[in-house]
Amino acid sequence: MTSHFEAGNHKVLMLLTSDFVTSRYEELRARVPTLQIITELGTEPDPDVTALFSFKLPSGIAPRLPNLRLAASVGAGADGILAAPDLSENVRVTRVIEPGLGLSMAQFVALQILAQFRSLPKLRSQHMAGEWRRIPVPDASKVTVGIMGLGSIGAVVARVIKELGFRVIGWTRSDAREVNVPVFVGKRDIQAFLEQCDYLVCLLPFTTETVGLIDRSLLSKLPKGSYVINVARGGIVVESDLLKLIDEGHLSGAALDVFDTEPLPPSSAFWRREEVLVTPHIAAQPSVIPAVEQFIENLGRLSDREPLIGEIDRSRGY
Repeated sequence: MTSHFEAGNHKVLMLLTSDFVTSRYEELRARVPTLQIITELGTEPDPDVTALFSFKLPSGIAPRLPNLRLAASVGAGADGILAAPDLSENVRVTRVIEPGLGLSMAQFVALQILAQFRSLPKLRSQHMAGEWRRIPVPDASKVTVGIMGLGSIGAVVARVIKELGFRVIGWTRSDAREVNVPVFVGKRDIQAFLEQCDYLVCLLPFTTETVGLIDRSLLSKLPKGSYVINVARGGIVVESDLLKLIDEGHLSGAALDVFDTEPLPPSSAFWRREEVLVTPHIAAQPSVIPAVEQFIENLGRLSDREPLIGEIDRSRGY
């Protein structure tokens, strides 16, 4: 905690929409017992609330917080807050920055790629059948992994996958990042990028520009037999288009950690398919303590009008 932080200068609203948020609420209360925290908002405006610490900001809340200055996401993405149509442009928005998050994501992505690349499902089937049958080991250098989104997390994923021996390329919407892999930029390069991807990894931020971006048109440009991994946000990959291309045999399958609707409904066509692995949005999660420490630090910086950790450029959405 910063030495210039004073709990009495702030009143915080936390919307306890899940256990994920509740764990951060409990940690914040324990660390700063003098900080006034509310979890519900009445029908009347509350001029004392200066900060929001939550995962989502439903429409209608922000207008009742006339002196709100900081809207801090409890997670690595702030799309649940930025989606609020009535959030004042004067409110600063942050997301959690945790150095270890990129490595955690890289572990998950590597797990999905290696499981397919080294034929783990087939080996498991042979094990259950009691079959001793050797499978040739493929050459990773002849397999291309394409990563869409080369931010702080995507850059780490690219480095780790490259160190495993794969050929790695990246695509970014607007500007090339400082990564040691070939980079494709914008609409002009997207087809050339996709045509090379044996594995496509989505790590794009969720913005108005990326909603529905990976649709049938883009997925069809992948080589036949490609495998899709989405660890970004649901809504970027068009789910119905992905399923159709798997059904048609153009795509070999997918590992999906994020969905349009979460939790994924029991009726979803993604469940119980051999070509698809569903995981419950657990690819990488900011730890409780770093998230709370960053929020406390930012409250102090807000009072002193200093730069905030993890501040979002609201014009870009990330």
